[in-house]
Amino acid sequence: MAESIIRMISNKLLDTLYPPGLYCNCCGKITDNTRTYGLCNDCMRDIAWINGRSCVKCGKAMSETDPGEVCFYCRNHEHIFDKGYACAEYGAHEKAMLYELKYASRGDIGKAIGEIVYDRMAAELGEEVLAGAYDTVIPVPAFKERRDRRGFNQAEIIASSFSEYAGLECRTDILIRVRETKAMKGLGPSERRANIKGAFKIKEQKLQPINGKKLLLIDDIYTTGATIDEAASVLKSGGAASVDFAVFAAGADIIN
Repeated sequence: MAESIIRMISNKLLDTLYPPGLYCNCCGKITDNTRTYGLCNDCMRDIAWINGRSCVKCGKAMSETDPGEVCFYCRNHEHIFDKGYACAEYGAHEKAMLYELKYASRGDIGKAIGEIVYDRMAAELGEEVLAGAYDTVIPVPAFKERRDRRGFNQAEIIASSFSEYAGLECRTDILIRVRETKAMKGLGPSERRANIKGAFKIKEQKLQPINGKKLLLIDDIYTTGATIDEAASVLKSGGAASVDFAVFAAGADIIN
């Protein structure tokens, strides 16, 4: 409790010293609050937006030399989720934004990312189609102890912001994380799947709200899909009709 209070006071102090909108959400350069997504012109240009061909399954950017519609990894690995959407490739600029969000308590960046995710999906589906495409938005949950240490779950902030733009219900009380997992960085695809296995469950009294529903999972990064697949497996076992996902950044196609 004391740590949460100290973190809240520190965040308010940071907002006073460095008001959101005054500095670029990516590089920190002085800017103004009229900038789209809080990004300066340079970062807006240099972020690796996925505007070209993307995998029709997971949403990763695809090389123009790849003749298929599905990325190499998805061609060689079955997924439990139905479809994914990604806004940008995971590079230096995207990493900088997510680092500030997660480790500098920059919730305003999470809100901007929620807007980015909404614009990405609305551009592909259309605003009216998107508004009716899903029954419920669910952020990928963090383990309680980790969430308490950080003071928030970044996926919740992104999902809440996205839902406001989309006019969709956002539920954080359905899918829960029941155990801590090792950091995924440095793990191979099979190790990631083993690491996340059994990490999620649905609160028993929340099974009815997802029965027969079309769900959209929200997270910050997608790499092999191990986390999304595990969450989708639990939700579909609980009766969900379909589970798509949307993320801010996606890693490169993996040949494995």
